Amino acid sequence: MPSSGHTIDLLPAESAMLAALNFDPLDFKSDHDGFLRNADLAHRLTTSLLDRGGIPDHRIRHFTDPDYYPGGRGKSRQDSFTQHGNDHDETLRHPHFLKHLRYFIHGADLPAAALKSFSDAVEDCGMVTSGDIPELGAKARQLARSHGLEGSAAADQFFILSLDLGLSASNASRIRESGKQLRSR
Repeated sequence: MPSSGHTIDLLPAESAMLAALNFDPLDFKSDHDGFLRNADLAHRLTTSLLDRGGIPDHRIRHFTDPDYYPGGRGKSRQDSFTQHGNDHDETLRHPHFLKHLRYFIHGADLPAAALKSFSDAVEDCGMVTSGDIPELGAKARQLARSHGLEGSAAADQFFILSLDLGLSASNASRIRESGKQLRSR
């Protein structure tokens, strides 16, 4: 389970790899050797985390399970890589995999205040029921609006935060749908 905040615990060697890793593939547009080094680092870090079971199950399922990919039309995020001809190792080195690795390690990419406020709202519900979902969806929209976050991207981040907070994939998906109703201004 995540340690402080929603970041998972890392071994010292993994922390060193993370410190050297660049999550922005666009930084390597004109540096092919740098891209290859970064891709190998992403592969080694992911392999280490997977081998020791360091990634929470719901975060792995977010990548491998179609039920954790709302809008995926019955396919997982992993299936997208496979359909484009990538095997396991190629997937872990792919520049588009970096955002998934970032999520595996850090969780939702939201401002700290939004993370805390939404986490507190979920905690205040106690055991979350289907009746709590409309209120939590409204809270996600309000937080996205107040922090100037984009509708669809913010909705996806509240989906994965909901998973981190122990909500089912179906309830997290309903919060995501509510968040997608946010209009950009």
